[in-house]
Amino acid sequence: MARSFFLCVLFSLALGERDWPCKSFQTGHWQPPHLSLNATGETDPGYLFIGVRKANEAGTAPTIFDRNGDMVWQGPHGENLNFKMQRLFGQDVITYWDAQPDLRVLGYGTAHILDSTYKEIYTVTLRDNFHTPSGKQFDSYIDGHEHYITPQNTMLVSALNFTQADTSHLRRGTPDMWVLDSLFYEIDIKTNKVLFKWDALEHIPISKSSVSVKGGKKLHEAWDAYHINSVTPAKHGYVVNFRHIRSVFYINKDGSVRWQLSGDNENHGDFKCDNITFAWQHDARVYNETDESLVLSLYNNAALDHDDPGPSTGLVIHVDLVNKKAWRIHELTDPTDHLVSATQGSFQLLPNRPTAHMLLGYGSIPKLKEYDADGNIVLRGQFGTDRFSANAYRIFKFPWRATPHWDPALVVNHTTPNTTDLYLSWNGATHYDNWAIFSVPSQTSTLLEGKHLLVHARTGFETHVVLENSDARFIIAVARDGERMLSKSSIADLGQGKNPVCPVIARRMADS
Repeated sequence: MARSFFLCVLFSLALGERDWPCKSFQTGHWQPPHLSLNATGETDPGYLFIGVRKANEAGTAPTIFDRNGDMVWQGPHGENLNFKMQRLFGQDVITYWDAQPDLRVLGYGTAHILDSTYKEIYTVTLRDNFHTPSGKQFDSYIDGHEHYITPQNTMLVSALNFTQADTSHLRRGTPDMWVLDSLFYEIDIKTNKVLFKWDALEHIPISKSSVSVKGGKKLHEAWDAYHINSVTPAKHGYVVNFRHIRSVFYINKDGSVRWQLSGDNENHGDFKCDNITFAWQHDARVYNETDESLVLSLYNNAALDHDDPGPSTGLVIHVDLVNKKAWRIHELTDPTDHLVSATQGSFQLLPNRPTAHMLLGYGSIPKLKEYDADGNIVLRGQFGTDRFSANAYRIFKFPWRATPHWDPALVVNHTTPNTTDLYLSWNGATHYDNWAIFSVPSQTSTLLEGKHLLVHARTGFETHVVLENSDARFIIAVARDGERMLSKSSIADLGQGKNPVCPVIARRMADS
């Protein structure tokens, strides 16, 4: 195991700083980043959900880590965003977005919903009339920035459309400029029927954009005036974040704009803001909403480019809807670590404690930090170099519990005449703590025919067991929670030497 990790580090260094130190395993072809965690206080007990991006092929994937930084589950390899746990029909599910790539966008994709056995139970798609920069047509047009399951068991998704608009009233504008329009939809998860559609160009003057008018003569050069990146259900409609307007908007259920909260003085928001500034922000969410007030959280990038001063912070804002005032409750920052994340980023309120903690994912910077209710840092994490490395659009922590529908993996490696190396893992399983090893008479035997050889504690994602002086020919491994048997591997033949990937692994990789 140490040798494979060392080789992975050398491979990453040889490729340059765009790659990160990663782990590799005997039981599968995963290469998750080496996640370094440093706890300085009591932390939330959940698992970390990181949709790893911009990495090697075997590492770019939705990935779950435990509190030790060990991988728990890695899903299908490929571009993915917004990997998280959500609630659907009263059950915990995990969701992520993946896509077919295209010019100028993250891609046009689908939202996948998996149950606690990792079976895909719903695949949410969006069909509508879209212009794409390549001219290609796609099976689904969901944009990766948002897919949010509502309490009504519908899904809010973001979308981008290349369209023409009259911007002649703006400096450098034209009557038929190509712009990148921002939209969001509410979709029925069971049927993929569109229940609600909203279009920024129809409701927000394009003059509110904070980015200079540029390009627009050709479709693939469209001006990105709005840049939607989060949509949250609210009491009277939806709360929507627009990065390129540097504002959060409350949209009524009839589509009209209820109010605008701006992070600067240029966009003339509807609130007088006390000690609040934010810019180029992500992940705006609503809490404790009444007709008089609400609490808003967001990730404040404070940067559109890595050369901007920053720092990037987390903000919690009280919004007084009656007196049209807003003020800061928390501003989460680390004075010992000045971070400027020009893209991406997330803020999560962690409700699994008497006093809620807060988790920041730093987007284009491969770091995370957990803060306690007083704003003190209790956990720091990193999974790559600070610039041009693996990154994650959002990072979350959840109390996930899962039992995979595939079997555990067992790989055999003979090392000496008197010992046999066994490698065991169960991709995605959260609640087991030991392995029981049995010998059986043949490859068609049942576990009832087995002879108990040993028990070994689970160690991280992959457990290495040394079987000494055994005359067993066929063995089987059982994942257990205490003495309760959960699932068993396929039978391995010790007489065949090294078994690089047994059939059950191949099946598991296809299913996952």
